[in-house]
Amino acid sequence: MGKERMKDMTIDPNRKGGMIAQTTISNLSPDDIATQGALVIGNYKGNAAFLDLDKLANQPLVAAEKGHILGILDGREEDYDLQTAGIALAEAVGTSHVTQLTVPTGATWYVSAIISTLPASGGANIIEANWYCSLWTDRLGSLGYGQAFHAAAFNFNVGGGIQYDEFGVVPVLWAATNKEQPLRLPAGTVLTFIATNTTAVAAAAVNATFQVYGYVGKSLVA
Repeated sequence: MGKERMKDMTIDPNRKGGMIAQTTISNLSPDDIATQGALVIGNYKGNAAFLDLDKLANQPLVAAEKGHILGILDGREEDYDLQTAGIALAEAVGTSHVTQLTVPTGATWYVSAIISTLPASGGANIIEANWYCSLWTDRLGSLGYGQAFHAAAFNFNVGGGIQYDEFGVVPVLWAATNKEQPLRLPAGTVLTFIATNTTAVAAAAVNATFQVYGYVGKSLVA
């Protein structure tokens, strides 16, 4: 008796004659795979569907990232988790200061708060501010920094003050804008802070500061 030969069911992108010629599975359907090779598929609402590796693997890994604290974010280091905008003496009305922080390559940040401290200069000028996240689509603005956290710039009049924008289940200061989940920022995310002198020329040289609080998680998903 002759030796039985096994049928090769490998999906070969270069093979013709009954096999599907392609280099990716993006245009394959589960029915194609059933006759042309082997790939894990499942049943979704009564229809064959490819296994979604994002839902199966990536999303659980995102949840696991938060369980690792690999570094502290508390606004202590300039150009890392702290940005300072210097308002100059006699600075003109309408002068804006744009500063940015970028999540480093290979890092994932979990942010619990953005704390913005706006100074008083002793004069009639008022510093207003807002911050933007490059992850968020800005459907209304045109600055190109991503959506602003606040619908309009905030200020505390001539006396200055501190703005707490919090993310987490135990906020220090309740506000309608606070979110109950930590803000996950993957590598490359850019936070942009803009402080603007308004109302009058600056009466003194003062600093507005923007601090990121939270921690560095373990990057399991790019």
